[in-house]
Amino acid sequence: MLHSRIHPIKFISKPEAQIYIKRDDELGFGVTGTKLRKYQSLLYYIKNQAIKHAALIGGAYSNNIVSLSQLLIEQGVVPHLFLRGDRVPAYKGNFLLSSLLVSSERIYWVKRDEWESVEIQAQSFAKQLPLSSIVIPEGACMVEALPGSLSLGTDILRNEQEHNLLFDHIFIEAGTGLAAIGLILGFKIYRRLVQIHILLLADNKSEFLRKLKNFYQHLFSEYQAKIGWDELIQGIHFYHPNTAPSFGATNKQVFDAIIQIAQQDGILTDPIYSAKLLMMAKQTILSSDIVGNILIIHSGGGLGLMGFQEQLASQLQQVVEKSS
Repeated sequence: MLHSRIHPIKFISKPEAQIYIKRDDELGFGVTGTKLRKYQSLLYYIKNQAIKHAALIGGAYSNNIVSLSQLLIEQGVVPHLFLRGDRVPAYKGNFLLSSLLVSSERIYWVKRDEWESVEIQAQSFAKQLPLSSIVIPEGACMVEALPGSLSLGTDILRNEQEHNLLFDHIFIEAGTGLAAIGLILGFKIYRRLVQIHILLLADNKSEFLRKLKNFYQHLFSEYQAKIGWDELIQGIHFYHPNTAPSFGATNKQVFDAIIQIAQQDGILTDPIYSAKLLMMAKQTILSSDIVGNILIIHSGGGLGLMGFQEQLASQLQQVVEKSS
């Protein structure tokens, strides 16, 4: 089972709280964090089914696309990328890395106004391939990846045992949401009561709950997990970013936070996911009665910083000018 460490964080300080960060970002370089967890069971399924082609769906700068492409190629599976966009974007960040891994002949662009039908297009493409294939939706949010995602909760229980503590609150971000869903289901399976705070970055609350219910029903039918729905959603809290709220949006405040976190804690965070989570957690913890043992999940995504070099350089230059 994958295991990542926890340690106290300096970016957020409150006398009545002990605040830790879980370093899933340290699980690997090219493939990091909670993604690596869900890939464990997904790749097992792909290997077991002797699948030779995979149609991956996502944005041009998707962490999931670049991470999963690496592992599929390693396993001898040919990735075909169905990317959102009306034209080929700049070769930078994750798209630069994806283009190193997958030739342009296997990259298909789906216009934004046709994006709702992208899974249908990918399924149609996959059916025409001569060998067995699979369609992997955005974020690999699929039942084959659920067993791996459940390991996050188990690993946190191990962190608690190692440090002789129990967490009262856990903060996690949600893009497509499978990591957060795995955390919720994993803790409920162990009957572990904890308040889970979810930063919604792509979906709204109703969409997240719809996905949670689908995975909950799958878990119930496949594994006979006897957990009531009302019990399942107890203790879940939802938030939206307190700055640059649109998915993929960034601003000066986010880059300021990235610099502060790096210089105070030695942790690299990205402006789309992890930096926004730490900013939201800081505001929420300091402005509320949240106390006790608190854990923030760093889900990885540091490679995404490659796409924001100009913004970071500009922000650092302003910091230098102010201090001189």
